[in-house]
Amino acid sequence: MKLHLTCACWLIASAAMAQFCNTSGNVIIFANYDGGALNISIDEDIPDLHIGVCTYEDCEITITGPFASNVTEVRYAGFQGDGNNCGADVLSTNIEAPAGVLTDVLFAPASVLADSDGYNSMICAYSCGEGNQGGCNTAEQVVAYFLNAFGGSLYYYFTQYGCWASGGYSISTGGNCCPGTQPLPPVAAIDVSESQICAGDCIIVSDASTGNPTQWDWAFEGAVPLVSTEVQDPGLLCFNEAGIFSINLNVSNAIGSASTTFTIEVSACGVEEIPGCMYPLAVNYNPSATVDDLSCEFICNDACPGDFDDNGLVGVSDLLLFISLYGNMCPN
Repeated sequence: MKLHLTCACWLIASAAMAQFCNTSGNVIIFANYDGGALNISIDEDIPDLHIGVCTYEDCEITITGPFASNVTEVRYAGFQGDGNNCGADVLSTNIEAPAGVLTDVLFAPASVLADSDGYNSMICAYSCGEGNQGGCNTAEQVVAYFLNAFGGSLYYYFTQYGCWASGGYSISTGGNCCPGTQPLPPVAAIDVSESQICAGDCIIVSDASTGNPTQWDWAFEGAVPLVSTEVQDPGLLCFNEAGIFSINLNVSNAIGSASTTFTIEVSACGVEEIPGCMYPLAVNYNPSATVDDLSCEFICNDACPGDFDDNGLVGVSDLLLFISLYGNMCPN
């Protein structure tokens, strides 16, 4: 894919126009179209530093400097084209960073910010300006993507169209604009080991949310959790009875919150349901029944209790008959 850009002028950074978006920030972003060799010198002591890079053509990223060990993560998200606009030496996209630094090279991941002026996947950026970006991403999309991936806040954003400067960049020189500096709310998602189980079985439940949530609130219908409902990953969850149950998750961060629900189907599995009367005193009591079907029957033949001589009247004769029988032992 070759993009035809409509840019009339390019932004060129200089010390005089350097911008720092948040002096307490820990995220630095570089973006261009032509790619090339990007040498970044970490000459300032910024703890937990994250670096994001977005280009259309291949980019070789090298992290050096006296505070390079402060870098926690370097992520590339772009098109990785092979136009070789910056010389034959840049033949692929890769990252060289100190040991222990998390590195990731991603091909055109989805944008987290919908913008009609930019592309829906992360492929390139070259301008701080507003309006249609000629097939690339807007600066706001680039910043939203990396802040959503890293968390933290933006220290600076540097962008241009052409190849990276051969002399490299010291982070103390700053960037050239500060677009969209707020991260997005999280997107809630639940991961379960199984969605259909038998009563008495357990599943493993974990958080699959994106957008750096900082708080979790779980609700388990019909289940027995073994840990707090405010942990990120609840782990083992057991269901002792058959039915359809919901697992609910609400996640949040400083920007907002989101919720989602996952449904678990729990079956009796191997336990045969036998309908019948389960009341032992009923004449049709079924000791094998496992489900009471409300069919129990009881005998009551005496329409006039106390009329022992069946003359239709409870009177003295009935009393005498009762007295005559009083104290007799009944056969078993």
